[in-house]
Amino acid sequence: MQASIKIDMGNAAFENSPSSEVARILRELADKVEDRGVSIGDGIKLYDVNGNNVGQFEVTK
Repeated sequence: MQASIKIDMGNAAFENSPSSEVARILRELADKVEDRGVSIGDGIKLYDVNGNNVGQFEVTK
């Protein structure tokens, strides 16, 4: 199994403190993965602090 994370950092939520926003998104993702578990084919959309879809977490073979 392989997990991949893609985050597009090209919007306003990342302007002042990109590392803080990435860390916030990853913490939120970690909570979801821990709560739900993961299997091949799973995907979770990632959202910035403003509610914009900025990426995807995917589990593949």
